[in-house]
Amino acid sequence: MTKTLLALGLAALALIGSTPALAGHGHDHDHGHKGPRKDVVALEQSKISAAQAVDYALAKVKGQAVDVDFRHKHGQSYYKVEIMNGSEETEVFVDANNGSIIDSRPDYDSKPRRPVPQTGISLKQAIAAAETKTGGRAKEAELKYKRDLPVYEVGTVNGARKYEVRVNAADGQVLSSHLDF
Repeated sequence: MTKTLLALGLAALALIGSTPALAGHGHDHDHGHKGPRKDVVALEQSKISAAQAVDYALAKVKGQAVDVDFRHKHGQSYYKVEIMNGSEETEVFVDANNGSIIDSRPDYDSKPRRPVPQTGISLKQAIAAAETKTGGRAKEAELKYKRDLPVYEVGTVNGARKYEVRVNAADGQVLSSHLDF
């Protein structure tokens, strides 16, 4: 009886001890490692900002930047910038360490977008507003519609904190800012 209770107690402790490891699954930590995710560390170490990546992409392809996303894959850090010119969408991949263009190509895979609205501010200006609000660095930004109004959604990172910021595309006013868990 004592051995059975001891075995049950040890099993319960093992289960309770593994819960914190499961609680962070898919969020701020890599599997089995303590500390920030590799993509967040790579973003902090990159020499090119999201706003600069937009500039480099627009120098390559004319149009309106509607999306920028930092990525870190296979040891390489880069930004994917989507540019709309009329109904054509082009993806431009910008090296996050030196600003060189890795590749650019038409985006045939994307679902059809609503027509790009006239905006009072650019994606780059929305990034600046979000970074000022949070004190962080932009990881991603996209022009979207919320309640039929065009807004920029900008994700920033400040240390271990991630924020989602909504910026009015007409006047650049920050509509909301909150921690993104």
